Amino acid sequence: MAKLQIFLPGGEEIIHDLPEEKTSVGRLPENMLQLDDPSVSSRHGEILFEDNSFFVHDTGSTNGTYLNGVKVDTAILAHGDELRFGSVVCMFLSASGGAIALEAGSQDNAAATTSRRPADFQSTSPLPRGAAPDGKGNLIFAAATAVGVLSAAAALFIVFKPA
Repeated sequence: MAKLQIFLPGGEEIIHDLPEEKTSVGRLPENMLQLDDPSVSSRHGEILFEDNSFFVHDTGSTNGTYLNGVKVDTAILAHGDELRFGSVVCMFLSASGGAIALEAGSQDNAAATTSRRPADFQSTSPLPRGAAPDGKGNLIFAAATAVGVLSAAAALFIVFKPA
């Protein structure tokens, strides 16, 4: 069974089993995977199993869903991929990847407190571990994004100026 290892901003780590169907991800309790973090939208996204593959799908979240540092709407998942819902970093662990040593049907309570993160794991999150969004960082990020979008639009206008 595939799993999602979740690294919560407070330093806690949990492992969530991914059934071979749809797993809803979000801040609200009705999600199959509730991530109670202000950067996570109430109905942030889904992890789907189709055609023997797992996919991540963003359902119109505010802060985006990222796969290995790249913002995605829908993407296929591979063993060891880093997912980020808002500022919550996760690692996708496929059943065939061999990273999970738990036998089927056994539950190891230490899994939620023991790190199974590879020694060479590199987080692509723009926020330092444990940093809570304070509003100022979000405003600076929004302003920088707006400047980038406006710069790109101006460059396109110059290149493709109407006759």
